[in-house]
Amino acid sequence: MADFTATVTINGEECDYAPDAGMARIPCGNCGTLNEVEIELAADGTPSHSGFSCENCGHWNSPVS
Repeated sequence: MADFTATVTINGEECDYAPDAGMARIPCGNCGTLNEVEIELAADGTPSHSGFSCENCGHWNSPVS
């Protein structure tokens, strides 16, 4: 189980972040359900993900970088 002890900003929203696991809880752009998504942090701390399908509604949430 990931330990969400930090936050990152993704798509203008502050999201819970688990530094050891590299996971963030990102809300679906369609239904708002929080999804645990693997993210990468650039050298400057900017988070990015390769996109994800919502576990609740199946909506494709486009990648951010």
